[in-house]
Amino acid sequence: MVLPCDDMADFDLIRRMADQRSDFAAAREAWEHFYLRHHRVLMYICMSDHGYLLGQDDVKDVVQDTFLKAFTRAESFNYQESCQADIQERKCRAWLAAIAENIVRDRFRGQLEISMLDETEVERIESPGQETTDETEIPEPERLKLLKSGFACLSEIEQTVLRATMSWWQPDQQHQRMPNAAMQELSRQIDKSPENIRKIRSRAIDKLEKYVNENVQDEK
Repeated sequence: MVLPCDDMADFDLIRRMADQRSDFAAAREAWEHFYLRHHRVLMYICMSDHGYLLGQDDVKDVVQDTFLKAFTRAESFNYQESCQADIQERKCRAWLAAIAENIVRDRFRGQLEISMLDETEVERIESPGQETTDETEIPEPERLKLLKSGFACLSEIEQTVLRATMSWWQPDQQHQRMPNAAMQELSRQIDKSPENIRKIRSRAIDKLEKYVNENVQDEK
């Protein structure tokens, strides 16, 4: 007996989507339920992460494209993993968010790029000083918790700038860059020059580092 899609776990829906060659109708039905289950949350994520750049109409297009790609790429998802329903939900939404981010990046691929660093940050990277806290001593869950609480203490404009610029952050790159069109759109949305945006970003990162270091020291 085939379970109705309403009663299926997320991974089972993706498994059925991945089997589209043998039963396209069933795969399509599973996709529709998957879409309804996660659409609202993905819209919220994409508006938060990319709304500054795309606007609501384009975000809707990105979300639609994301679900279409999730359908065609269902085979690439590790739906064989055994985990609880809430873990499945988080993994599915992280997968959808990653697809959406790649779609947004593709829109700007090949365009001119500009630096995300101001002179102070370049100097700090090229001549790093003595670190006050050894990050390796901080358990990852604790560090993430501190970063989240520190992020909430930032001003709204600092949060917006960090969300926007971190979308283009590449950990393996020393000199960080983002598409010029993306920077100009962010500049228009928050009414700040690219130079001021870089300074806001640098100041926000300094605040986060200070918050984490101070709170780690307080807990020791």
